[in-house]
Amino acid sequence: MPQNQRSDLNNGDKFRNNLFLVFYCIIGFVVSNINMYIIVLSMEVWAYLLIIFLIIIPAIIIGLRLRIWSYGYMIGYSTAGILGIFIYDLFIGAYTVAVSIFIFIILWLIFYKTWRSISKIKVE
Repeated sequence: MPQNQRSDLNNGDKFRNNLFLVFYCIIGFVVSNINMYIIVLSMEVWAYLLIIFLIIIPAIIIGLRLRIWSYGYMIGYSTAGILGIFIYDLFIGAYTVAVSIFIFIILWLIFYKTWRSISKIKVE
């Protein structure tokens, strides 16, 4: 295969990955808005805990395919939290943003830093 054709394939893959990144940002945005609406309706503890599970579980599942898509999901989730400050309630929106950023940092440290250091270990 000629060199210029290989670069075209790589550009196509990058474009496809960027489309999925935007797709997962939108999915995270929608899921976050639904979750904040549930919190406004119920105002119970399980609804606040649902934020944690709706960030961690989908982010890990999406991240198994491609880590950048998982980051896109979490960015969409926290972006909706910023808008939730103005639409729903200050506490609900700020809690959503704070928890999503906190979980983003934890998952980034676990998956990015740990996997890089594990990959450097040479097994004989």
